[in-house]
Amino acid sequence: MATYLLDTSVIIDCLNGKRGRPELLEGLLEQGNMLACCSIIVTEVYAGLRPHEAAKTDAFLRRLDYREVT
Repeated sequence: MATYLLDTSVIIDCLNGKRGRPELLEGLLEQGNMLACCSIIVTEVYAGLRPHEAAKTDAFLRRLDYREVT
């Protein structure tokens, strides 16, 4: 089992259903891997957020493991 720290572009692509990202992340989860984010990624995702995207984005980010930046 591995933990993948997702990049902002991967999260945005997944939320928008682009570049096969939803399938990629689903496959990683099915293999028993964990998906994670950190404060930098969260800040970048929210910086470009439009109001109508908030609920979906919040739900997605809550499912990720959170890692502190050290």
